[in-house]
Amino acid sequence: MSINIIQDLNPNLPENRQFMPPKEGGNGNIHKPGAWQNIVWQTRSRVPESYEINLIAALEQRFEDGAETLAELVNGLNQQKNYDQQGEPWNEASFRAFLQVNGY
Repeated sequence: MSINIIQDLNPNLPENRQFMPPKEGGNGNIHKPGAWQNIVWQTRSRVPESYEINLIAALEQRFEDGAETLAELVNGLNQQKNYDQQGEPWNEASFRAFLQVNGY
């Protein structure tokens, strides 16, 4: 009998805490349908940090408040003092770079 353990992340993915997107791809194999176990959260290489969870919650709130443009998102985050990981206010370029790397 096999027991499936639910994981919070996919340990087979490359680490993504770097500024540049990783050059590593997947494992390079095409798996036969039904012969490969899908892992819960298979697109996460690690459990999100509290900073990321707080940022996601703040973004959801900005959208609920009616933000529709990047400028509105950035301004809303900065007004709430929800700055980047270095503690600096967001600007459109820094927020785009963050999204490019983290794939949100």
